[in-house]
Amino acid sequence: MVEINLTIVIQVVQFLILVFILNRILFKPISRAIEERDGRIDAWEEKTRTLQETVRTKIESYEKELVEVRAKAQEEQQQLSNELKEREKEKVGAVFEEAAQMVASTKQALQEETKRLGQELRRQAEEMAQMVAEKVLGRKVS
Repeated sequence: MVEINLTIVIQVVQFLILVFILNRILFKPISRAIEERDGRIDAWEEKTRTLQETVRTKIESYEKELVEVRAKAQEEQQQLSNELKEREKEKVGAVFEEAAQMVASTKQALQEETKRLGQELRRQAEEMAQMVAEKVLGRKVS
């Protein structure tokens, strides 16, 4: 049979004191740090979602604008083709060149903005990844 004596009682009390001290010194601060990190990660994820939505909205806007420009260019092209019989070949060529330049510049602007937004999103993702790595490792990561 197990005897309960003073040694067992002292060990139980020591164990409870150790649990109390570890809880105060180790477990609660670690838990608090994890909760803070999770909060920051959630904030970055929300910011990332917002940026992705902004990028998507801008891309849709630029695509819509591109469709409008193409429609306008097509309309001008049709009008110019009707006037082709009446005008000289040089004037018609100049108008077609202007319409092509408008489409090209709009397309180039769309590509540059998409590239810039993609780079910004990648940069922010890298910053967020570095922050998470620094928090997880507890030291600065280069």
